[in-house]
Amino acid sequence: MKNKIVLGTIAAFVTLGAASAQAARDDRPGWYGGLQVNRSALTGNGGQVSGAMANQNITTSSVSMGTRDTTLGGDVGYRFTPNFSLEAGYANLGKNSYTATASAPGADTIQGTYKARAWSMSGVGTLPLDDKWSLFAKGGLTRVSTNLSASSTTGATSPASQSSSRTGMVIGAGTTYDFTDTVFGKLAWDRYNRVGNVATGTASENVLSAGVGIRF
Repeated sequence: MKNKIVLGTIAAFVTLGAASAQAARDDRPGWYGGLQVNRSALTGNGGQVSGAMANQNITTSSVSMGTRDTTLGGDVGYRFTPNFSLEAGYANLGKNSYTATASAPGADTIQGTYKARAWSMSGVGTLPLDDKWSLFAKGGLTRVSTNLSASSTTGATSPASQSSSRTGMVIGAGTTYDFTDTVFGKLAWDRYNRVGNVATGTASENVLSAGVGIRF
């Protein structure tokens, strides 16, 4: 169902943009917006869960954790010149399930999820290569909300779910291709460097994305 929604939304963007297209790319100042499909990769290999449990005086001997998820994101920005834009973005950074084996204060198995989402504000520098292709790089600030859920399967420990909201940085780079003067495709990589805190466990996220956008 998620894939059908994504494909349907992207198709609607393309159809809308194509209906108002002209022959060449329009580099005038103006607004743009887009939708992306993200593939997130969480760093840490479960170390963030061990750290969060240690903060609750629970010792874990091992953690098995998924690190990748497919999610959605979007952005809206204003292009001041052909080479500079200011962009606000939202990215769902994924939901990763884990199972942790606890050894103290009692033998237990702890299960839960680690999930995060981010809002960002970035400056974007663009280098047009020709009338279709461009390269871009960006950097800015993020506000990342993280939630760690945790539950005991035996009752030998009492893990508590935790949440955090933290300001950090995002950097990214990618390429765009103009299908028309108003519709463009985008491939990008972004890195969010501050995900979580001591209570939820800290990590970073790498996100690869593919999407489509419209210039207004």
